[in-house]
Amino acid sequence: MADKAENAKAFGILLAQAWENTPSFICSNDDYIYCLFPSDDTKTKWIEASLTFPDASLDKKEIDSNKAIALLIEELKVIPTYGADSIVTTKAQLDEVSSRLGTLT
Repeated sequence: MADKAENAKAFGILLAQAWENTPSFICSNDDYIYCLFPSDDTKTKWIEASLTFPDASLDKKEIDSNKAIALLIEELKVIPTYGADSIVTTKAQLDEVSSRLGTLT
C-alpha cells in the first residue's frame, strides 16, 4: 500500500493533467479533492480520481464517456453541501489545492 506522500505525489500529477485537459472538472473541499478529465484526444476514455483527507487514500479509475457524465452529475449533487467555491476554476485556486497535497507527509 502506498503511503500518504506517494499518494499525494501521484494525485498531484493527475491534478496537473486535469488542469491541462479540456473539458475537465476539479473540486476540493475539507474531505477530498476530486478530478475528472479526458485521458486522450478522442475524449472516449476519462480518468476519475479522488484523494481523501486526512488518510490520503487515492482512488483512480479509467472510465468511458457515458460513465464520466454520470459521475459528474453525482459529484455536482454534493456541491450545495460544500459550496460553489469548492469548484476549482482559477490557477490561484489550483495552487491552493496543490499546496494541500504537501500537508500529507
